[in-house]
Amino acid sequence: MTHRGFGTLTVALVATALLAAACGNSDDGSSSTSTTASGGTGTSSTAANEANSASAAQPQTIDQWEALWATQRAAIIKRIKDNDWAKSADGKTVTGPSGFTIDLSKCPAGWSDTEGLTDTTIKIGHTIAQSGTFAVSLYYGKGIDTILGYYSEKGAFKDVNGKTREVQYIQKDDGYDSARPVPLVDELIDSEKVFAQMTLGSPPTMKSYDKLNQRCIPHIFNQTGHPAFGDPVNHPWTTGLLLAYTTEAVLWGAFIDQHIGEFPGGKITVAALVVNN
Repeated sequence: MTHRGFGTLTVALVATALLAAACGNSDDGSSSTSTTASGGTGTSSTAANEANSASAAQPQTIDQWEALWATQRAAIIKRIKDNDWAKSADGKTVTGPSGFTIDLSKCPAGWSDTEGLTDTTIKIGHTIAQSGTFAVSLYYGKGIDTILGYYSEKGAFKDVNGKTREVQYIQKDDGYDSARPVPLVDELIDSEKVFAQMTLGSPPTMKSYDKLNQRCIPHIFNQTGHPAFGDPVNHPWTTGLLLAYTTEAVLWGAFIDQHIGEFPGGKITVAALVVNN
């Protein structure tokens, strides 16, 4: 994939996410098809789902995980090539599963599908809480930075044209304050010129995703389970990362319903701690 458009990127890290950004699931787990803002359709079915289901035993070592990831990535790449999901020859359209399309002619003037890429590097930005209520998220960032650095050193991020890139992962502290992500995102996309952007939390993501979609910038792996982040019609460039909170609630409710007879009198009280935002 190339930047913002789907031409020659590196591992499933961004490759899967850019395709998944255009996809969404219904709460019952079925595939959903909808018309995109550009007049195409989107579907929740992805090659990643098929590749994941192919693995019966969970790996126990990093070597086993890497072997599984290699198999999954190969399956995704094969499906992309077999179905000719890519940027059109005229550079005006991106096509994905089930006829999903993004109209690249609607991207702003000066938009480039190679911004944030060099022959040796790829920039990924992240606004993340390193202070405040969710300061513990600092360790998410440390983990991401460590794993990307580890695989960068191993030369793992090789694209289909044979170019190997090191990931430059740039974090900005938004304190989980919905007023702070926007100027930080501006800094990352306008000054740092990142290839893709991540955000943490529902409020910061909601504050940022209109701008990122208008700018045609991949908004990937966002640490939130809000169901809004599976909207191929209005926000085809944004994808969530967590299980949808609505689905999570259904699963918890179903579990309680199935086991309610195990409690005295068949009655229980459910309490919840929620974020005041």
